[in-house]
Amino acid sequence: MKVAVTGATSDFGAAILPVLLDDPEIDTVIGLGRRELTIEHPKLEFVRMDIRDPGIEDVLRGCEAVVHLAFVVEEIRDKAVTHDINLRGSRNVVDSAYRAGVLRVVIASSINAYGPELRPKPVTEDVYPAGDPDRYYFHDKAEVEHYAEWWLRRHPGEMAISMLRPTYIIGPDFSNDGIDQLTGPVGAFPHADEAAYQFLHQRDMADAFHRAVKQDLVGPFNLGPKDWVGVRELAAMQGQWMFDVPERPAVVAANVLFRLGLTAFSGQWVTAGETVVDSTRLTEATGWTPSLTAREAAAVMILLQGKPLVRREDALERRVACEAALEPASEFVGVDGRGLEHVQIPAATGAVHAEVHSARSGGATVESGGAATVVLPAPPGLHARYLTPLAVELAENGVNVVVADLPGHGLSTGKRGLATAAGVHDALAVALGYARIRFGGTPHVVRVGDTTAPVSRPGRRRSWVARSRTRVVVNPADGLLPRRLRYEGGLEHLPHAYSARGVTSVIHSDRVDS
Repeated sequence: MKVAVTGATSDFGAAILPVLLDDPEIDTVIGLGRRELTIEHPKLEFVRMDIRDPGIEDVLRGCEAVVHLAFVVEEIRDKAVTHDINLRGSRNVVDSAYRAGVLRVVIASSINAYGPELRPKPVTEDVYPAGDPDRYYFHDKAEVEHYAEWWLRRHPGEMAISMLRPTYIIGPDFSNDGIDQLTGPVGAFPHADEAAYQFLHQRDMADAFHRAVKQDLVGPFNLGPKDWVGVRELAAMQGQWMFDVPERPAVVAANVLFRLGLTAFSGQWVTAGETVVDSTRLTEATGWTPSLTAREAAAVMILLQGKPLVRREDALERRVACEAALEPASEFVGVDGRGLEHVQIPAATGAVHAEVHSARSGGATVESGGAATVVLPAPPGLHARYLTPLAVELAENGVNVVVADLPGHGLSTGKRGLATAAGVHDALAVALGYARIRFGGTPHVVRVGDTTAPVSRPGRRRSWVARSRTRVVVNPADGLLPRRLRYEGGLEHLPHAYSARGVTSVIHSDRVDS
């Protein structure tokens, strides 16, 4: 199977291309874009091309499916150019695909095709996509759909065209002004009591597009989770100040700031949330179902932005949700969540997250009766995933391991990067209590690294981690790492080690002493 993807260099492309490339039934993926691709793969071919170019027909020849992602999303001043790319370019892709003998075209539409109107209940595909002529993005998405519907009526059964309407996409490959606004210190919305979003993780979005590539779907399909999050609830999750503002003055202010070059978006993006949709049609047609709820995806978005989850009830608990937030760190250290558990332990500071690794085999550590248990607090400025390889090695050698995130770190709740002495003491106490109940006996506590010398963390975002030094290499693009750290102590009295052998030595020494 051969698949072409327009807009391959977009955020959507970054999420969808790896899924297509991992499919053994797809032999070739042609990525089209105006910028160079950052992804390299033996099955991937890159073609630099504008979607308005008539020569795209030759590129698409021999493809079974085309995924059309190319679209002007980030606002530019010249709306004539915007409409030309979005509308004429999309028509050219559809028509060229047909002449090239393509069997199916999958178009990335949007729930914004319905327009900005707030509705009292989730809408289905039976609701007409009216768009909004005063908002270029809403208008163009609807107009592309109208052309596709017109084309299907003129060519019944000749080529399948599906239009997937995703809700608000979040994930490690998605970064935009909208996400920045939703996770900023202050939020302002017209009709803040009614405004809501259905947040969808990029992995679930890519899964839907992959399914559409492999079967003949025709017409529009909503693409979102079953639940939604109100903007006031979103603000409460992260401790954001939320204000209700009149829509018209907000539009005027945004237009002025955009003309002055002080914001990246105009009043065309000032809306009271988004339309909430029902995605039953896609589920019934393909079996697709999102792995994360909208609330879980919202929490992942907040964490990946380096912001806190301040309430205990918002802490991520399900394994799939925890792993979604840890994905950037997991890719960097080369491990995932297989063979471990995620738990959230109630504490005075909120919820303390821990990775739990059960002993997998016998060894020297269990000679004196039963598997030993050790609690490893993640060093200040880091989180548990950077100790996962060490924990796995210990578990494989017969040690039960509980790796705990300090308050305000990793997947624990609390102000990002703030680890007070009382909070650290509380986190250690509840982690020890959990380990004692879970595995029995008296757990050992070992700190990994040294908490004496300051170190800077290199990368795109520089930060100075006070009084924390570790030999663990970190990912500078990991949003869960605090940009600023306030660590007041609490780990210095613990025995420390730099390796699994060192931790085992501490355990053995403790047993000898006892």
